[in-house]
Amino acid sequence: MTRAAEAWGDTGAAAERALVTMLKDRQTPLHSEISRSMRLSELSTLWFAEIESNGRAGRRTIDGYKDTYNRVIAPALSGLRLNELTTGRLDRFLKNVAIDHPATARHSKIVLTGIIGLAVRHDALHSNPIRDVGPIKIATKNVKALSVKDVQKLRTVIGNWQADPTHQGRPRATDLLDVLDVFLATGARIGEVLAIRWQDIDLLAEPPTITISGTVVMERGRGAYRQDHPKTKAGFRTMKLPPFAVQTLKRKYATEQPTPEDMLFPSAAGTVRSPHNFRRQWRDARAGSDYEWVTPHVFRKSVATLIDREYSSKHAAAQLGHSGTAITEKHYIAKSTESPDLTDALERFGSQEPDKPSHLLRTSANIPRG
Repeated sequence: MTRAAEAWGDTGAAAERALVTMLKDRQTPLHSEISRSMRLSELSTLWFAEIESNGRAGRRTIDGYKDTYNRVIAPALSGLRLNELTTGRLDRFLKNVAIDHPATARHSKIVLTGIIGLAVRHDALHSNPIRDVGPIKIATKNVKALSVKDVQKLRTVIGNWQADPTHQGRPRATDLLDVLDVFLATGARIGEVLAIRWQDIDLLAEPPTITISGTVVMERGRGAYRQDHPKTKAGFRTMKLPPFAVQTLKRKYATEQPTPEDMLFPSAAGTVRSPHNFRRQWRDARAGSDYEWVTPHVFRKSVATLIDREYSSKHAAAQLGHSGTAITEKHYIAKSTESPDLTDALERFGSQEPDKPSHLLRTSANIPRG
């Protein structure tokens, strides 16, 4: 049994295109709630519900996706139907965003890939148009790390700030040097350091160790809390501690007499410490110094750079909790401006006599003397 289908347009060609689109929409499987005529706003609701339920993305990641969608994508694209989301339209949208905010454009592309990918999986679209948009270029920044001398000077800056009587009454304003020691001893992320409990530290081991087994995350409506796993699977790691950090931890333990469940660096109320609050304290402590550019993440890069120069990028990646060396080498290791000493090898270019092939040497030895 068949029935006639009609479509209208301003021109004959437009009417024909509308009819073709209508027929394609009717080919969408009946069991699917997603069709080519669905608006992006409706599809995004389904996608966010899916990633909320499948557990593949963390709370912070989902909140970041929602923020990018609501702030950047929705104002421009939410009212469009799926059959209107062409590669050309998406390419123009992302390029306009990238003019002033290339990183935001790249994140928008990630979110759109996921949302529209849901329509592809439900056979509403044959392919994902976002996959063929042009590349979004982000200027590469040189990795900046602290040298050993820089760390010594920075310790003095922070120590003087902590010793200032005007800061003595501020909550948790006297432990910044201790946090700094753990940053430099581990190369851990700020959320990982603030998530360390005393039960994660073994001061009786030889040498003493510290285990990164969680991270602090911020969630709207909930605030800061400890997530019982690091940012990535490779992030779970146990590290041996250098002596300077062991001394710091032994002093803290003797002074505070904590229980195993206590946080190593708690908030003023003894609860999980917010990374936002720590960053604010850190900015106050280094304000006006030559190290205003130093953020907690710079210590992570400094650790990676030092380990790479003393050992290898593979060792640096393992210390930072990366699954491979690519990210470590690209984003965490400062490039040296001084080349290694290769003078012994290069000296061969200055040799006055060329090397003689070994078979000629053997032949000359067999020539009889006259």
